[in-house]
Amino acid sequence: MIVWLAELRWALMVLCLVIFAVVFGVMLVSAWRQHRRGGEADNFHPSVAVEVSWAVAPLVIVVMLVWPAARAVFNF
Repeated sequence: MIVWLAELRWALMVLCLVIFAVVFGVMLVSAWRQHRRGGEADNFHPSVAVEVSWAVAPLVIVVMLVWPAARAVFNF
C-alpha cells in the first residue's frame, strides 16, 4: 500500500512538472514572438478595477489552497 502511494506521488509530481514545462515553454515562445513583432501593446480595457481583480483572484485562490496544507504541516 505504501509503495503504491509513493509511486502515485512521483507520478503526480512528474505530471505537474510536465504541465509546468509545457505552459512555461508556450509562454516563452509567445512572449518572444510578441517581442519580435514589435509595436505598442494594446490596452484591452481602461478599468483599473478589472486589472486589480485579475491580480487578486489568483492570490486568493493560492492562499485558500496553501492555508490547509500549512496548518497540517506546522500544526497550528
